This record gives sequence, C-alpha cells and structure tokens, in this order.
Amino acid sequence: MKFNRYLPEATRTLLEEQYKDYIKHTPMTKKEQRAVQEWVKDGHSVYENNSGGWYDGGVPVEFLTVWRDEEYIRTHTRGMTPEERQKFALSYYGWDDDPAPDSEALSDAEGYIFDRELIKKIEAELPFA
Repeated sequence: MKFNRYLPEATRTLLEEQYKDYIKHTPMTKKEQRAVQEWVKDGHSVYENNSGGWYDGGVPVEFLTVWRDEEYIRTHTRGMTPEERQKFALSYYGWDDDPAPDSEALSDAEGYIFDRELIKKIEAELPFA
C-alpha cells in the first residue's frame, strides 16, 4: 500500500496488517472499502475514527462504523437546510432537544434543564430519600 504521507516502517507494517485483517473479516461494499483504504493511506488505523467517538469502556469506534453513520446522514439530508440537517443528525443519534410531551422543564441557576416528573420518579426510588 502506498501511503499519502511519510510513516515509519513499523507503523506502515502495522497499519497494512490491520487493514488486510479488517477487510478480510468485515463485510463491506466496494465504496466502503475504498473509504477505509483512503483512511489507512492517510496514516490512520481502521480502529480509530475522525469524530473522536468512543464506546463505553474507552474503546474507539471503528472508522467504518462512523463513516456509515455519516454517509447515512449525508444521504438522507440532501437538499435540507443546515438547521434541518442538524436536527436530523441530532435525532438520528438520539440527542434531539425536544422535551418529553408530558414533562415540564425547569432551568436551574447553572443552565441545566430538569424534568420534574423524572426527578420525582427517581427520588421515589431512592432508599435514603
């Protein structure tokens, strides 16, 4: 594999081995394989991503997983305004800011928003309340 920048021999060898093993064991389309190959040629591991995404336990999300999510969002947001794209992406990841329909939001002094009904439910379950 020809890399797009200088890398020490040991790093090139490691990245090539990871890439070969990854494409051998991970089902993907030709388009996905090209994206992964370009990522590795730029000097990155298939096991890291450009978004800084991590799983629980401190394990980085694989590049292809992030790429697939981003490609899905790009595909479904063509023709949308930037605000619509942002709302779609936030909703896709479950981060939309729409309040629950039956809850009343309350802001505290630091700017956090609390759901009163949820807090009451949690407090009721606490053994030391």
